[in-house]
Amino acid sequence: MLDLGGIDVEEIATALADQMDYEHRWLLDPQTGQVAFWTSDTGIDGENPVEIDERDLISIDPVPSYVWYQDMADFAAGVTDGAAGRRLADVLQGRGAVPSVQGPALRAPARADRALARLS
Repeated sequence: MLDLGGIDVEEIATALADQMDYEHRWLLDPQTGQVAFWTSDTGIDGENPVEIDERDLISIDPVPSYVWYQDMADFAAGVTDGAAGRRLADVLQGRGAVPSVQGPALRAPARADRALARLS
C-alpha cells in the first residue's frame, strides 16, 4: 500500500504547473509515490534514454492554462479591496493576462501576501 505521507506534494504541484513542452514528462511511481522527471534525450536517470512505456509509471499531465486563468479570476473576485479587485479583473480581461498579473505581484510581494491573507 502506498504511504500518502511519502508523496512530495510540492513536486506534484510543479509537475501540474509545467506547461513548457512535450519533450519531457513528469511521472509518478504508484508503488513508492516518488516523482520522476523524464526527457526524451536523457531518460529518467539523466543519462540513459528509456521509453516511458517500458516503466510502470503514471504520467502527471499539466493542468490546462484555462484552469489557472479561472483560479486567477476567482481570486480577483474575492479581493475585498474594491480598487485592487477591479484592477485585477481589468487586467484579466486584457491580452496577456498572466504576465500582467505576475508583474505587479512580483514587484510588490508584501502587498500580494496581504491580499492573500485577507482572503483566508
